[in-house]
Formats: sequence, structure tokens, C-alpha cells
Amino acid sequence: MKVAIVHYHLQPGGVTRVIENTLRSWAESGNDIDAVTLAGRPYPGSEIKRVGLVEGLDYCDTAEAIDAKVLAERLVTAAKQTLGGMPDLWHVHNHSLGKNPALTGAIACLAEEGHPILLHPHDFAEDGRPENFKSLREVYDRTYPVAPRIHYAALNKRDHTFLEKLVSGTESQVHLLANAIPENQAFQAEDTCPKGIPSDLYLYPVRAVRRKNLGEMSLLAAAYPDRYFANSLEPTNPAFRPQFERWKSFSRELQLPVTFGLGHQVDCSFHIMVAFSEAIVTTSVAEGFGLGFLEPWVFGKSLCGRNLPEITGDFTDHQIDLTNLYERLEVDLALLSQPSELRPRIASVLSKFFLDYGVEEPAGSLQIAYDSLVRNNRVDFGRLDEGLQEELILAATGSGEIRKSIRSQAKIERLDSSLIEKNAGSVCKRFSLSTYGTKLAGIYQDLLKATPGKIEFVDGANLLGEFLSPSRLNLLRTT
Repeated sequence: MKVAIVHYHLQPGGVTRVIENTLRSWAESGNDIDAVTLAGRPYPGSEIKRVGLVEGLDYCDTAEAIDAKVLAERLVTAAKQTLGGMPDLWHVHNHSLGKNPALTGAIACLAEEGHPILLHPHDFAEDGRPENFKSLREVYDRTYPVAPRIHYAALNKRDHTFLEKLVSGTESQVHLLANAIPENQAFQAEDTCPKGIPSDLYLYPVRAVRRKNLGEMSLLAAAYPDRYFANSLEPTNPAFRPQFERWKSFSRELQLPVTFGLGHQVDCSFHIMVAFSEAIVTTSVAEGFGLGFLEPWVFGKSLCGRNLPEITGDFTDHQIDLTNLYERLEVDLALLSQPSELRPRIASVLSKFFLDYGVEEPAGSLQIAYDSLVRNNRVDFGRLDEGLQEELILAATGSGEIRKSIRSQAKIERLDSSLIEKNAGSVCKRFSLSTYGTKLAGIYQDLLKATPGKIEFVDGANLLGEFLSPSRLNLLRTT
């Protein structure tokens, strides 16, 4: 079987890692698949052996995008040059993310030409990314093709449910395809802790972007002065730098036991940082797959912090125990300097958010959004923007009662080794490379067995409506 894998680029990160693991999974599961990976930038790694560079495939905005038909022709040419013929199917990552409207249009062209295609979205322009969504404006009516030989792969049950509703009544299929977790040996600490690694370290192994909710890490540091918290990486996107520096300065002024971007301040590998940590912590408010909820156990570490049930429900179904995680971290609304201003603030954010997407705000949205943030006059800290979070952290530093309440909800601690081993075993069993490779090969076979049929395009507005629900409002993602 000849497969052309397509992504905008192959820089280190989530999708590149998925592609690397995909190729490894075929080897481990014994599937003989001849693949080329097409990208718009050179690949800096070594695991993907066959890469085809395609001009015009990399990230770009609408003004810079090349003609979609030209890009489709270049994709076909590059695939044939490497594979020695037309691929049997195309496996396309994030075609609808809005990072390059030419790719979205090119996939529509390939669909209309009858090519079998597996569309594999990891993230959605409809999910809190209005600027991405705007770049799709001219091609949005052709963004979601459907036909017997066009299938979709979803990372989690939420996305699976949304996509099934989107293609309902068509002959396209939607598959649940959770990412693979390579089995690792538990990281072994060296005899001497490297300089700069604090004792009692609770490590948040993420790059600093807004949805990672770094303010909540500072709140935990305020509530647990006997422990030390740190995220691993600084932001690469300049847009996130001011807020990152603000958190550094704010936490320094309050003398909180927290470091931002620890990996840039110590001379050791990520593995060593993990090895010398007491546990892994997460405060993220939005994820695609949720790798951070699975890897710590395989690393031999416990996980504590915020749960995202719409993402992790798939994991708990596979006997991975996440009951120690909290779903809300509530603080008394009255601790805000102007609690009455929260409702109009939400109203303003909702209005702008729906306007950015070009959608009419639904009736009653303000009350729905407010009730999702505030329950019994207590607000979920992780749903607030940075300015409001700072107010609550200041309140916590001055009140032992507030800090006690945070600790009673958060339960930040190192778990028993037996639970770590049990969860690690469940992760390795359910999310192994071999299991992933076998499942993906089966999806390919199902796709190719389907009888070719008429190509149509479904209305993406139905998907947009699922993501724009006011009950999902989070000020960290919309302000």
C-alpha cells in the first residue's frame, strides 16, 4: 500500500511526533506500508526517512497562499516522484486548521478528483481560533468533503461526536484514533541533582502558551509554599511573550516558589528534569489529544492538577485512574475587587467572540456562560483571564483560609507507586505503537474497500455551532 502523509511542516512538535510514531507503529505492528511525508519545510529530524518538500504547503495567510489547484498538482507530483506512482490514499493532518487556506482548497480538489483521503484533524479553527477561521472564509464551503472514500480520524470522543454530527447522513466514516504513546523506561535520576533543579519540584512539562493556564500554577505555588513549581519551556510565539514575562515578574514580586521556563535556566535534558521531579502537574484548560495525561505514568511519575473530562473520558474508559485530578478550582467570587463586573465582562467577551466568527450570538448566552463559570458564588479560577487571576492569587497569599481551600480541592501530591505502575500498564496496553499501527492500517483498508461515490461538501457551520457553545466559554481563550 502506498500512502502520502501531508502536513504543513515537520518542525518538532505534536503533529510531527504523531507522524514519527505512525511510521514506527507500522514497523512494530508488521504492516507493510510504503509512505512518503510531504511538507512545506525541511525536516530537521532523522526518524522520517522519506520526505518530499512541496512549495506553498507551509503556514501562510490568505494573501500569501498559492492557488489551490497548483498546490494539489504539486502534492501529486511530489508523491509520485517518491513512491514511483500515485499513492493509494492520502493521510492529511489538520487540513481545516486555517494555517494555509491553499491546503484546504487543494484537498477539496483531490477529493473531487476521486482520491481516497483520510482527514486527521488535531485542532480546529472553530475552537477558539477566530483568526484561523477567518483565513478559511473563501474556502469554507469546501472545507469538509464527504464521500464513501473520504474518512475522518478523531483524537478523542468529543471530536468524534462533533465530526459524526457534521457528516451525519453521508457515506463518510469517522474513526476514533487516539495517539500512540511509545513505551519508555522510567527516567532514572543521576546521583547528583543538576544545579538549578529545585527540591520538591512539581514540573509542568509544557511550552508557555495561554491555554496552558500558567496563572493557576502560580496559585498552586501560593497554596503550597513548601513545594516548588515550574513549567519547562518559554514561548516561541512572540505574541505570548508579554504575558509570560508578566507572570514571571508577578510571581517574583510575591516571592512564590515557582519558575517559568525552567528548561532554559538549567543545563540538563528534559529527561533529567523529569527524573528529579516529585511529580508532574498540569493546569491546561484546552487540549487536542491530551498526551500530558498519559505520558507521566509511563515516565514513572504521578500526575496531579486539572482534569479535562471531555478529553480524558477516553482514558478513564481504559482503566487509567485520574480521580485525583480536579475539574474545577473554585474561589469565592467576592474576593475579586469588583465581582459585579464579571457579568458585563463576560457579555463583552461573548459579543466580540461571536462577532469574530461572524455568527449571531444566541439568545440567553450570557446567563449560560456565567452559570458555567460561577456556581454558588464561587468561580472556577481556570476560566478567568490573567488580570482576574492575579487578583485572586494576591488574595490567596494574604489568607491562610483561602490557601487551605485551594489545597483541599487541588490535592497536589506524589501518588503511591502502585497506582503509577497500574496506570503505566494501562497506557502501554491501550495506547501502544503496535495497537496504533494495527488500527490505522485497518482504517486504511476500510477506506480503500469503499465503493467510489459522489463527492459533496457538508456545512462546517454545524461544527462551528458545537464549539461556540456559550457553556464552553473560557476568558483565557477569548480575551
